[in-house]
Amino acid sequence: MIEDTKFLFYNYLHLIFGKGVGFGIIQFASLLLLVRILEPEAYGSYALFTSVALIIFVLTGWTSSSIVRYGREEFITEGSVRKTFWASYLMLLPAFALCFLLNFVFRTRLSQYIGISESNYYLIFAYILFSNLSINIQVAFQALGKMKNFAYFPLVFSISFLISLVIIYINSFSVPVELVISLLIFSHLLAAVIGLWLLRKFITPICFSKDWIRKCFSYSWPMAFGGISQQIVHNVDQIVIRMTMALTFVGVYNVAYLVQNYLIMIPMLSVSLMFPLMTTLIVTKEEEKIGLYVKNYAPQIVLTWALLVSLFLIFAPEIFRLFGSEYAAASLPFTILLVSIAFRIFPIIESPILSTYGLIKEAVTTGIAISIINLGFDFLLIPRVGISGAAIATTIAFVSGAFARTFILKRKLGVNNFKSYPWLYPVIVSFIGSLFIESFVPRGLFLTVVIVISLLVTRRSTVFNTESLAILDSIDMPVLLRQTIRKVYSFVI
Repeated sequence: MIEDTKFLFYNYLHLIFGKGVGFGIIQFASLLLLVRILEPEAYGSYALFTSVALIIFVLTGWTSSSIVRYGREEFITEGSVRKTFWASYLMLLPAFALCFLLNFVFRTRLSQYIGISESNYYLIFAYILFSNLSINIQVAFQALGKMKNFAYFPLVFSISFLISLVIIYINSFSVPVELVISLLIFSHLLAAVIGLWLLRKFITPICFSKDWIRKCFSYSWPMAFGGISQQIVHNVDQIVIRMTMALTFVGVYNVAYLVQNYLIMIPMLSVSLMFPLMTTLIVTKEEEKIGLYVKNYAPQIVLTWALLVSLFLIFAPEIFRLFGSEYAAASLPFTILLVSIAFRIFPIIESPILSTYGLIKEAVTTGIAISIINLGFDFLLIPRVGISGAAIATTIAFVSGAFARTFILKRKLGVNNFKSYPWLYPVIVSFIGSLFIESFVPRGLFLTVVIVISLLVTRRSTVFNTESLAILDSIDMPVLLRQTIRKVYSFVI
């Protein structure tokens, strides 16, 4: 536990520069190139391909959490993750066979729906296969506590894909969407080969344990249903848009959704640290510290995130000018989606606790309910208000899910995180302001007022307190940074 806490700062720093800022910038640059290389309709096909593939992907993506949970336990006790890693793929053999069968049987319908040639139907299965391997390699690094590898591994396929797009753009090549998809798949394959080489001594020789497989399966199988609901929430908007609107609008909405996804990566990185840390707390019999984590740090995280989201709410129109006039319509859906990611901070704070205590079925049930809500409002709103209706449906679903998970946490574990919800007020205020203030300068002034008021309210509250500073001495970080944090705390306390 002490080691996990000691390196918390540097591990998170690596995550910020790797999976966070670094990955986000590269993905954003790739997105800017994609919308220039492909015509709006072709980009719509590319976006729809990834959405359909990710929905089918859930058949093979349900074992990754067991690699973190039991891989971490195996590493602490045995110094490897071979039993967990190979148990994962033994469990997935029927799933891969089913994916291939579905892909083959429905190849004509899927190809026509997406907008690619039928002869390239195999691209969906190839994408699922290699992206699954890439993801499981990432979480194996996480289970091993190799946070540098975990943080920077996604840069392998993202940089590879970006380089290929740069070459196409510089040479003004006219390329079909199938070639761009193939380059994306190759990037995942390259990353998988490199990742397996780095993991070789922790996953070899191949080892199977019936008891371990049974344990991993018992923990993982509900994830299959949770994964379906999760991918429905993330991708059903584009599926319904394709059913009711032109393919071009799929691309416009996809741009808005991807940009807000890049933003949510920043707090989601904390899950990568907190899940193994929560597991360690249970293994080392220090469970009382979990309640202190929610009590002291959750409100601070919520308020800090709310102020960051407010910044993007105010300046959303400026972001989408970078994509050209064809994608200007993405600004309003993006603004609405920012409200959803503001509330997504609560599942991010709480999911490591729920997963560590094995409350998977409750989380999965919530996920299924969220997907039904999202799907229902999509069919209700998209035909009436277009792609903004998709954003509203997603926001309603995520807000409902946030409240549901917080309720489960309180009811099952007695940990109350509802007290953190009021600290989202800057987002609500900024959202209202963004709808009524059109000019750049007035929006900037409005944001300044929101920040000043937030600081004044914070100083009159106890959300930041001296008790929260106690953990600083146990975390390895530069002295200057530690002193700066203490000064910030002293200003807001």
